Amino acid sequence: MRVQPSQLPAKAAVVLVPKRLMADAAALHSARYFAAGGYACEVLELSRSPRQLVDMSSAEILDAAAKVRQAARKLKREEGLARVGVIGAWVGGTLALLASDCEADACAVVCPYVHLPLGTGSEVPEPLDAASRASMPIMAVFGELDAEVPLEDVRALERVLSDSRREDQTYTYPGVGHAFFDNETGNREYREAAERDLWQRIVRFFESSMG
Repeated sequence: MRVQPSQLPAKAAVVLVPKRLMADAAALHSARYFAAGGYACEVLELSRSPRQLVDMSSAEILDAAAKVRQAARKLKREEGLARVGVIGAWVGGTLALLASDCEADACAVVCPYVHLPLGTGSEVPEPLDAASRASMPIMAVFGELDAEVPLEDVRALERVLSDSRREDQTYTYPGVGHAFFDNETGNREYREAAERDLWQRIVRFFESSMG
C-alpha cells in the first residue's frame, strides 16, 4: 500500500514494515507522517492478521525479509527513487534488520527483537549478525522500560552498531515502555511527545544518511 506525499515527485521513499506485519491503522498513521514530510511511503502488508515471532517458522521469516528487500529494490530500480529508507518496529524492526543488506540507503528500527526464538540449527541469521553485516547505516531506538526486549539485548545491538564503520546511531527514550510510540486506543504505554520526537529523529537520520 502506497501513501504518497501531497506534492510529487517525492523527495525520497520509505519502506515501512508494520510492527505486527499487517497494514493496520497504526501503520497508516506512521505512513501519513512520512508522507507529510515529502516521502513516498510503501506500507508492506506481510500478513492479514497480527503476527509474533514465536508464531513464525524459519521459512516465513525468510520470506518476509525477502519481501522487504524486494520492496526496496523495486523502489530503486523500477520506480527510479534514488533514496530509499527502511523502517520497522517490533517484529517489523527485526525483519528490517534481517533485510539490512538490501539496496536501501538507511534503516531505522524501533524496539526490535534482536534474538529469534528458533533454536539452534535455524537457517535464519540472528538479527545481531545481520546488523553487523548491514550495507547501510542503522538507527536503533528503544524504550528504557521495555518489558519485551531485555536490556542485555539492547546493549548487544548497541555494541554491534558502535563497532561498525557505518554512521550508525542508537537512542533510548527514558521512562517509556515497548509501545511508547503506538497511538492505538487503549495503549497505556503511549507517550505522544516521545512518538513525535521519534519520527522527527528518524527523519533527521534518513536525511543525513541518504544525502
